[in-house]
Amino acid sequence: MNIAKFSVKNSVLVNMLMIGLFAFGGMSLLQLPRELNPNVDFNWIFITVVYPGAAPSETENLIVDPIEDEIHDIEKISEIQSTGGEGFGFLLVKFEDMSRSEFREKLSELKTEIDKVVFPEDAEDPIVDDFSSSDFLPVITVNLAFSIPEENAFKIADELEEKLIDIPGIAQVQVSGLAKREIWIEVDPAKLNSYHISFDEIAFALKIRNLNIPGGNISIGKTEYLIRSIGEYQSVKEIGNTIIRKSPTGEFIKIKDVATINDTREELQIYSRLNGKQSITFSLSKKSDANSLDTIDEIKSVVNEFRKNVPDGVSFSYTMDNSIYINRILNVLRNNALIGMLIIVLVLYIFLGKRNALLASLGIPISFFITFIFMKITGYSLNGSTLFALVMVLGIIVDDAIIVIENCHRYRLKGYDSVESAILGTKEVVSPILSSIGTNIAAFLPLILLTGIMGKFMRIVPLVFSLALLASLFEAFFLLPSHYADWTLKSKEHKKGDRKFFIRLKKGYRKLLFKVLRRRYYVITTLVIILVLSFGVIPLVGVEMFGEEDFDQFKVLLKFPEGTSLEETNRIVKKFEEAAKELPKEPIDHIITNVGLLQANEEWLIKKNVAQILFQLKPEETRIVATKDLMKMMQTKVKNISGPTSVEFEEITGGPPVGKDVSIKVQGKYLANIKNAALALQDSLELIEGVHGITDDFPSGKNEIRIIANEEKAALYGFNIQTVSIVSMFVRSAFGGIKATEFRDADEEIDVIIKYNTSNRQSLEDVLNLRVTNQIGQTVALRDIVKFEIKPGPTEIKRFDQKRTIMVTANIDKKIITIDKVDNKLKSVFQNIEKRFPGVSIKTGGQFEEFTDTFKNIGSLFVLSLIIIFLILGTQFNSYTQPLIILTTIPFAMIGAMLGLLISGNPFSIVSMFGFVALAGIVVNDAIVMISFMNNRRNKKMSANQYWKSIVESGQLRLRPIILTSLTTIAGLLPMAFGIGGSSGMWAPLANVILFGLLISTGLTLFAIPCFVAILDDIKKSRRKALVRQHISH
Repeated sequence: MNIAKFSVKNSVLVNMLMIGLFAFGGMSLLQLPRELNPNVDFNWIFITVVYPGAAPSETENLIVDPIEDEIHDIEKISEIQSTGGEGFGFLLVKFEDMSRSEFREKLSELKTEIDKVVFPEDAEDPIVDDFSSSDFLPVITVNLAFSIPEENAFKIADELEEKLIDIPGIAQVQVSGLAKREIWIEVDPAKLNSYHISFDEIAFALKIRNLNIPGGNISIGKTEYLIRSIGEYQSVKEIGNTIIRKSPTGEFIKIKDVATINDTREELQIYSRLNGKQSITFSLSKKSDANSLDTIDEIKSVVNEFRKNVPDGVSFSYTMDNSIYINRILNVLRNNALIGMLIIVLVLYIFLGKRNALLASLGIPISFFITFIFMKITGYSLNGSTLFALVMVLGIIVDDAIIVIENCHRYRLKGYDSVESAILGTKEVVSPILSSIGTNIAAFLPLILLTGIMGKFMRIVPLVFSLALLASLFEAFFLLPSHYADWTLKSKEHKKGDRKFFIRLKKGYRKLLFKVLRRRYYVITTLVIILVLSFGVIPLVGVEMFGEEDFDQFKVLLKFPEGTSLEETNRIVKKFEEAAKELPKEPIDHIITNVGLLQANEEWLIKKNVAQILFQLKPEETRIVATKDLMKMMQTKVKNISGPTSVEFEEITGGPPVGKDVSIKVQGKYLANIKNAALALQDSLELIEGVHGITDDFPSGKNEIRIIANEEKAALYGFNIQTVSIVSMFVRSAFGGIKATEFRDADEEIDVIIKYNTSNRQSLEDVLNLRVTNQIGQTVALRDIVKFEIKPGPTEIKRFDQKRTIMVTANIDKKIITIDKVDNKLKSVFQNIEKRFPGVSIKTGGQFEEFTDTFKNIGSLFVLSLIIIFLILGTQFNSYTQPLIILTTIPFAMIGAMLGLLISGNPFSIVSMFGFVALAGIVVNDAIVMISFMNNRRNKKMSANQYWKSIVESGQLRLRPIILTSLTTIAGLLPMAFGIGGSSGMWAPLANVILFGLLISTGLTLFAIPCFVAILDDIKKSRRKALVRQHISH
């Protein structure tokens, strides 16, 4: 029993199954997490080692180098980025694509190798973390603005932070503008010297006093007791009463005798303001398995409940709210899907009548609900990528239903009843439908093998696309025959015959096709010439990684000369805030300023000489001024403000992290040589029209006070070879402070810091007056055993794959020039610079490198898709030539796609490349069905005239399904392509590619395919005549 017959004979089972699919599919849809982007594991690992007081050259040599030496032999590492900074070493290790379990093994292996590194004694333990897309962008930022006393606001912020951390879906809370509570022991150096006490003695006294040590168990009678020695501080006063040691006269010297104890807060590293008002910001990232919308709702619920108990003068607001963008993109895609579905139903109604239209349309929700069930089972979320895959497949999943229904309808017109029509009509098209679905999946599914960041973000699209197609296949073969037999049992529509407009259309097509077949060689030659000439369209289409979404935000990123104080940075940033007040008020919701923090696409800095101003705009649909226009206004307002070394404007557009438009690595051994080459490169970039925001990541450097030991004098005063190390530690402790212990106040752990008092750490003279203790307890002034020199030095040394690197970056105005044209102009520039600066090498990065790598990868996968498609077609038709005829539709469709991008003004992007690949599988469908019907109506005994007649008849028979399948696919994508239900800069190019490509290919299928088949018949006929002549001659 075939599937169609089983379906027809078991209508109750079929209907119950359909109801079950609707029920479980609906439940799955409601339970699917809603996200902006699919959650992606990047296979990246961050390694951070804090080395207080160390210069960048020291962290490079003592932290970065040893780690790189240990880990570089680990297999499948694709890239190592590292930074030797002031007081820290940082590495980003990127691994190749691999499973999550394999990555966990690599993470464990990497930690084992890091454990082998011998770090300096004062360096802290390495922090090793992996990175996923949920870490890339906070789901929301909570802003606490206040006009009450700072200490009161800080206490409120501490309470809120605890409540936010306790939310189940939160992975981390990053706080800006909040100073943590600390206990400062500010030492008076004169008193230290008078008692001959060193820093180390104070720190040691605090550590041994502040203890809570278990002492084992003891049984007394029938009861067992835990013994614990309690010495933890109970109050700040107890810290001051800590005994350091006994004086020569027998008196106890306490900490309060040599220092002042202050219960205070750390010095603010970041100043935050909301609309010019001092604020504290909480950036919240969710756990990878948490639902974004649910987590954001919970955050808002906690904040709204918390705000009820705060005093006047404290206000709360939200920025970077991902729920707005998630709902927006989901609404855009949902609206376009619904509009597309309505257009599809209308098209089906016009061609097939209301019952058949309803039957075909029913396949859409059934296929989608099956897909939702599998998405729920496999853990996928409903995000921009998965929903677009459903929009893209919307018009395709009805194709097999249309072919089945149209063929069943044809049998009804012949006089068969509904049951016979359902069985015979379905059975006849099983083979071509299987091939059509197979080619669609074969074209698109290999894209799951796409590597790199793009592959991780985009591979969910072909998976959902293929899943929906398989679901539609199940619906067409198992559910649809039963429904057709039941629902058309008493229908009279088939008795009316074809509609008048379609009868005229068929007659016109038959007449035109005969004319085309008579001029088949002329037609094909003309098409080939058009194909060759149309390649000239390609350079006219711009190149871009992703189409841009308007996220209602942009940033002003500021950098100042190294050594600029936080106060000076803050003073100049206020000028930018004043300039922002001159902008139109209507489109701006909030302005958030962070001084001491910079969060850009390619770097995240907490330094005194950086700042950022985030403009949170009102939703795009409620404002007149576009984000880009407002950004240009701000650029004009601030162009004359002096002070910053770099002012960059960054529009937040969503999508995966791809870096700046232009990103170039200048690598070598010597920093001076690399820097000169980078400057030469920037001069060359300045000459290219449309390139702007040119900068590099090499800090300008600041003066260092270098301590150089006089070993002879040091030996005279009783110091050994470790003098420099001892002196460096002492200077860092006195000026930067050292953490001696922790003070527990309720559930709060507070650092206890020892440092010189403020009045004794203001100048170089204070450094020279520092006194250190030698091995026999004598104190000696630093000026007596060391000398100082002041020299400029870098604040960071960056490396890529163990080579010192300066990254030159820039953005481009895409209305003036495209990324690929910039890259072409730079090729000769690279060669000239490498000749001028021996030992320097230059490599491209940024968007173009990512685009090029992805393009090559997709190209390889596309070839694989074509091979698979050819194998499927060759198997079905048992022919080498017929699959080639079918594949000719692909290049012509590609030209239509390029014209579509040109007409719509969309760029050639990674997303549109997905469209080209999908198009290759879609456009062959109609040709498969047409040639399949031609083969069924032909035999070797036919005359030439009969061959032609079979071609024309097959074309006529397949005219309606070819037009319908094309129109429904176009109808499904039409709203997205033209933004009828809301525009999407990211997904519109893909829709345009398929829509215009399909328009061209449909005409080719109806006319070019018959011409190719006729020409193939001519060739076969000539070969037969040649064989006959050869046989006669013998």
